[in-house]
Amino acid sequence: MNNMLVFQTDFGLVDGAVSAMYGVALSVDASLRIFDLTHEIPPFDTFEASYRLIQSVPYWPEGTTFVSVVDPGVGTKRKSIVVKTRSGHFIVTPNNGSLSHIYKTIGIEEVREISESVGRRDSSAKSNTFHGRDIYAYTGALIASNRIAFEEIGETLSLDDLVILEDMYPEISENEIAGVIETLDVRFGSLWTNISREDFEKLNVEIGEEIEVEILNGNISAYKSKVKYANTFSEVGLGDPLLYNNSMDYIGLAINQGNFAKAYNIGTRFPWRIILKKSK
Repeated sequence: MNNMLVFQTDFGLVDGAVSAMYGVALSVDASLRIFDLTHEIPPFDTFEASYRLIQSVPYWPEGTTFVSVVDPGVGTKRKSIVVKTRSGHFIVTPNNGSLSHIYKTIGIEEVREISESVGRRDSSAKSNTFHGRDIYAYTGALIASNRIAFEEIGETLSLDDLVILEDMYPEISENEIAGVIETLDVRFGSLWTNISREDFEKLNVEIGEEIEVEILNGNISAYKSKVKYANTFSEVGLGDPLLYNNSMDYIGLAINQGNFAKAYNIGTRFPWRIILKKSK
């Protein structure tokens, strides 16, 4: 723990919810350094929460504590947990799938269920709909400030107890990879897939080669063409498509100085799929 606390929610910034979380954390320790990952996760979207964590967590110093609150099951029997990742970070969150990408990519060393006798704000026992303030921000602040040790949070859970979302891994055959479009490079409309560079390289494709790309919306083909695999956008003409390794080291599909998602009206996740085939 290094006194850094990073918040992620689906609350937005139009009301006082995020500010209340800040206040709770600073009431634990006014010297905490608090940062925002994002508060613009689409409401209830645990997949997006998972993706934005893996986009950010690895680049923070070891010992940083993250609080991720996208919690459609607030007040139910879903568990409140803290995990220690194999990279030495701590994440406080509901156990609802929002750790799926962390589990897949970085790995999780240990999981503990938050004991409310330790990790709940005083005088909040009757509050059942704002655990982000009353449990997660409070527990995150305790950990980040070293007021309690990770081992004091609560009982250990098995890694098998973690809720992991579906469609995390692509299907790979000799000449084809089928994956999903996990998210968009939102501002630019590039498609980001769940196909890692390492998996893509199993097709033995070289930079500069053309790949057969098909995007399916269920059983309907929304896009089908040969696309160049390139290092960077400038290696194709203005307005031309390309496959590339994005900043997450996964395969992306873009238009040079264009918006692929808008150009072809492409969505993300189920029922959207992407198939890459080595050209013959």
